[in-house]
Amino acid sequence: MKSTLKNENTPGGRTFKVTITETYQRTVTIYESEMKEPTVEEAQRVAEDWWQDSQIELGTEDFQGVEFTGREDGEADV
Repeated sequence: MKSTLKNENTPGGRTFKVTITETYQRTVTIYESEMKEPTVEEAQRVAEDWWQDSQIELGTEDFQGVEFTGREDGEADV
């Protein structure tokens, strides 16, 4: 999939790759009555199921931060 960038110019010279990572976070409450067994692992499974089923959608109010990590093109991914 090709990304759409505002600057599509391809000047000469060295190239660099910048990875942009956004973090979103929300705490949800899972009640014992919503679980098969009352364990932390089961609560995490329920929350993951809800997220997979789009019952939980993270949005701008859940934004926690952004990180930019750069490297010169040609270097191995780490």
